[in-house]
Amino acid sequence: MSAFGLKGLRGDTALYALAVGLDRLLAFLMLPFLTRMIAPQDFGAWTQTAVSAGLLVPLVLFAFPTAIVRSFSGGAGAGAARRFFDRLGGIAGGLYVVAAGAVLAGGAAVAGWVYGDAAARALLPALLVWVAADAAIEFGIAWLRAAGRMGRVAGVLIGRSLVRYGALLVLVGGGEPPLVDWLTRFALLQALYGAAVLVLSRAQLGGAGAGRAAATDLRELLRFAVPLVALAGFTALNAVLDRYLLLRTLDLRGLAVYAAAQSLANIPTLFHTVLGFTLFPVLARHWQAGKVDKASDLMARSLQAYLFFCVPTALLITLAGPWGLPLLTTAHYGAPRSLFAALGVSVVAFGVYQILLYALLLDGRSGQVLGLAVLATAVNAGLNLLLAPHLGATGAAAAVATANLLMAALAARLAHAVLPWRFPWAGVGRISAGALLAALPLAGAAAQAQPSAVLMLGAVLLAAALYLGLDLARPGSIARSILP
Repeated sequence: MSAFGLKGLRGDTALYALAVGLDRLLAFLMLPFLTRMIAPQDFGAWTQTAVSAGLLVPLVLFAFPTAIVRSFSGGAGAGAARRFFDRLGGIAGGLYVVAAGAVLAGGAAVAGWVYGDAAARALLPALLVWVAADAAIEFGIAWLRAAGRMGRVAGVLIGRSLVRYGALLVLVGGGEPPLVDWLTRFALLQALYGAAVLVLSRAQLGGAGAGRAAATDLRELLRFAVPLVALAGFTALNAVLDRYLLLRTLDLRGLAVYAAAQSLANIPTLFHTVLGFTLFPVLARHWQAGKVDKASDLMARSLQAYLFFCVPTALLITLAGPWGLPLLTTAHYGAPRSLFAALGVSVVAFGVYQILLYALLLDGRSGQVLGLAVLATAVNAGLNLLLAPHLGATGAAAAVATANLLMAALAARLAHAVLPWRFPWAGVGRISAGALLAALPLAGAAAQAQPSAVLMLGAVLLAAALYLGLDLARPGSIARSILP
């Protein structure tokens, strides 16, 4: 392992980064396509369906993906692994039936909450099929991840991206069909892919870690998962609550602008998603082996690596977003810089929380983590109700940013009680100072009344060169430690 402690993760991280990067790239390329091919209200409904599916999936899966990675990363007998696959899959299937029944029974009320219109209940079957598809894929990926099959994980994710965006091109590219028709067909295609992933992931258990029998008991695994279900639910709700509460102030057309701005602002989530996905299994192995100091050092260095990439990217989007979003979409999707700034702070803070969360989960502090999520959700809801009616989308984003900053700060304090480490304030200060200094050319270009594309691109490239140069010029360069 390098002095920075991340080279042991480099192969797995690169594979996963390739898959997630492709998905983010395709999503970015689809933004101008969708916003031009479908009406703003349909784009708003599309994004609401996506975030609502994301809210339901953790509840349906009962936090099994986290429990699977924690319990099976060290290896398990093929027969035991398949028994757990079937049992946990059966429980998740039963929970899905219950959730689907509740959604359909509450039809008009659920549609009013999700879409701001009770008449949109015709979209609920498509939403439920989407939930089933994503749950199947996430369940299968968890087993591949626990087995260390990162190549196959990357393949599954790339396949999902191609199916998802290829289906959109086919279903919407020929015109503007009724939303309920193409959304239902889209969800069904995703469900077929999810079924294929389940078959693949179960088949690979035949050779995964067959060296020892599983020491995990089903009741023990369920006890670990129970508090994580509420945690996953509140964490997901905190991330999307602003969307639902904004529908009390805006209609779907207005929400579409917020969703489009979020699509740009969420680009830096690539960094904590990739790093965390590959980091947690490695931390779990160190923890199970009693190598607490090694786990502590790896987490601290991973946090700095995350901030090294995320902070300048969020700052770039804050400065260039108000100029770039209408060019990528249409004039309807104009958004102020204050909105991008609040969204950027929210993304950076949530990534810090996600990385620190792993230490708390490994120590079995699910109850404390749940308390953090509940507190953050309550703060988010209260500030949304207070700010959104007066500040609109910017107020909603500021509420989420405040809640995420609170979670990150409290998680850092709790993590200090678990691992022998301190928050790397000096490193964070250097990263922030370097990003602010390097961003000066871009800030100057963005301040122009109507900057040209050539000017903005040149300013972005100059800012990136300055940021990298400032880091490489100092001892202990993060970039030099990460790169081969």
